[in-house]
Amino acid sequence: MRGKVWFARGGTERFSLVESAVAVGIVGLALALALSGRGLVYNRRLAGAARALGTDIRWVEQRARTERRCWRVVFDPGEESYAIQYLEGGRWTPSGGCRGSWSGYTSAPRRLPTGVDLQSTTFGGGILTVSPFGHPNAGTVLLRSPAGEQRRVTVNVGGRVTIAPQ
Repeated sequence: MRGKVWFARGGTERFSLVESAVAVGIVGLALALALSGRGLVYNRRLAGAARALGTDIRWVEQRARTERRCWRVVFDPGEESYAIQYLEGGRWTPSGGCRGSWSGYTSAPRRLPTGVDLQSTTFGGGILTVSPFGHPNAGTVLLRSPAGEQRRVTVNVGGRVTIAPQ
């Protein structure tokens, strides 16, 4: 046993300093892989949530145009959700826009996936409104993951929806 440095003394099993260093290195590598994988999961959730929101906005525009009725998306950053509604009783005028009573398309708002934060919107009052001709008010929705990644869902007055990293 000359020339070896022993890390543990006492029991029947002893580990050399090299064996202990290798074990610590393997545990560190496993931990690093686990943490980087977590960031990938958050990024995938964020990208999926941005795509789903973009799809819902496009669907609302098409529905408004098809039914010749006002539709809107109401964002709630506090609840990390948004609700899709349509104008049930009321009408659209060029000067006043969509006025009347709104009904929810679904009974519950659509929640963003766990870990995706609805940071902010630039729509007035947090509401994207689409006229009966399919023309939305322009604005942006900013989504964020716990890892700090961001996605910006932008709607222009022509109805084009773009999704881009912030």
